Amino acid sequence: MEVKNIDSLDFGSLTSEEARALGLNVVFREEDGTYDWIYCMKMLQNLSIMKFVMKIIALIYALIVITMLVLTRGSGDILWLLGILGLVFATVIVIVLFSFWLINKLFHGSYMLIYEMNDKGLTFSQTTDQAQITSTIAAASAAVSAAGGNAGGVISGTGMAMRPNSYNAEFLKVRSVKGKRKENLIWVNTFLQYLMVYVPDGTYDFVWTFITERCVNAKIIPG
Repeated sequence: MEVKNIDSLDFGSLTSEEARALGLNVVFREEDGTYDWIYCMKMLQNLSIMKFVMKIIALIYALIVITMLVLTRGSGDILWLLGILGLVFATVIVIVLFSFWLINKLFHGSYMLIYEMNDKGLTFSQTTDQAQITSTIAAASAAVSAAGGNAGGVISGTGMAMRPNSYNAEFLKVRSVKGKRKENLIWVNTFLQYLMVYVPDGTYDFVWTFITERCVNAKIIPG
């Protein structure tokens, strides 16, 4: 594995243009021992995020169906209700697929994921310009939901628009670490937070060992 030494640099404030100039899918080591890398994901080639979203939607839908079956047990309306739920599920899937296509277009086919890792934990962020695009999409979603009287959509969209650009996972608070080597992916999970850590080719073993050796309270699931 090749590691490039650099001076201290604020990776969390990089634009996409600056990230490309610095180097994509390369591990950098700063003077203080922090390891950084910028993972460039082709969203239409790497479908791990889409599969994760689909699993969440399917789980929620399954819970709704089970609840409806229990509440309408013995009622003649069950087939009608299941048909409506099926239509809603199909509509949501179409919206999700369209959203991924739109985001891929807005990000010009490349999604920049920035990771900073030291002995205490790991931080994930986007490049500043892509973070702004994400925030703008969320704000537009909230505005459309408000116009349609969808309170849930307003709350969700507003929350997404106001969320920070970085997420941190302290190794001592990590509950589980799960590997997916074929997808260059390591899940680092804390309470109510699931951090998807994508690593460049050839660096998986190094990053996996670095994380798992420091997550002393976590369940380790190799993959």
